[in-house]
Amino acid sequence: MKVHVVYDNEGNIISASVPLPPAYDFRGPRFGPITRQGNHAAELEVPEEDATLGFVELAQRLRVDVKAKQHRLALKAE
Repeated sequence: MKVHVVYDNEGNIISASVPLPPAYDFRGPRFGPITRQGNHAAELEVPEEDATLGFVELAQRLRVDVKAKQHRLALKAE
């Protein structure tokens, strides 16, 4: 499962949403993320073991690994 996340320079998730499927017929206005300076947006794969989490639990348990060559979701350090 992929989620669209907005995150800061430290990898903290600010918001998350599920992207619309490509075949979705949406005739209204297009919405997209608005990021402020120091924030980033990406569509990232959720680890399989965390795929059933709700958005609040996802943000509490995971962060974006910004040190990886390609940004990815990873467990928060405890």
